[in-house]
Amino acid sequence: RKFVADGVFNAELNEFLGRTLGEDGYAGVEVRVTPIRTEIIIRATRTREVLGEKGRRIRELTALVQKRFGFPENSVELFAERVENRASCAMAQCESLRYKLLGG
Repeated sequence: RKFVADGVFNAELNEFLGRTLGEDGYAGVEVRVTPIRTEIIIRATRTREVLGEKGRRIRELTALVQKRFGFPENSVELFAERVENRASCAMAQCESLRYKLLGG
C-alpha cells in the first residue's frame, strides 16, 4: 500500500513539474525522504530559469507542492540540479524536441 502511494505521488509530482517546467528543460525529479523533511531534487538543463529571480520561482514551486500534496509547513525543500550532459538525457532531449516542434 505504501509503495503504491509513493508511486502515485512520484507520478503526480513528475506530471506537475513536467507541465510547469517543460520549457526550462525539465529532465526528471528525485525524491529523498528524511525524518526531518522531504527533499525534492529537480533535474533540468536550465537551472537559472527553474530557480527564478533571486530564488522566487523555486519558493513558489515549494509552496505549490506543499499545498497540493498536503505537506506541513517547512517540511518540504526543493533543489534544482543541472543536467551536465544534455545529450545523454532522454527526457531533456524529448522536452527540447517538443518545444522546437511546437514553436515551429
